[in-house]
Amino acid sequence: MATYSYERLTTSGWVVFAGTMTVIAGLANLIFALTLLLKDDWIVITPEALIRFDLTTVGVIYLVFAAFQLFVAMGIFHGDLWARVLGMTGAAMNVLAQMSFMSVYPAWSWLIIIIDGLIIYGLAVHGDEVAGT
Repeated sequence: MATYSYERLTTSGWVVFAGTMTVIAGLANLIFALTLLLKDDWIVITPEALIRFDLTTVGVIYLVFAAFQLFVAMGIFHGDLWARVLGMTGAAMNVLAQMSFMSVYPAWSWLIIIIDGLIIYGLAVHGDEVAGT
């Protein structure tokens, strides 16, 4: 008679939520990057903008960052410590990046900043619930 052993995997709802929000933030940054690269006349930067920059360069940076976020999200779903640390770091960096666009698209920037805050909360406060899996 064959015996089977099952490894019990535990997870936290907040960590799954943070991983899902990381995917959403990554996809939002991907859409924003493609907008900057393919249709940069949709982004209107007024003379009153706090930060002025080349939109193509920013589009490439956002594209790389979106790929980074999607990669980190896979690690978060897997329960890896490195992914939780990079997820919090990436969310904090994304908050700073969104602040540079606050004068251009404030509603979009605030939405992404709130998502990033939830990512940081979920990974920082509830990340230890998946430690050791």
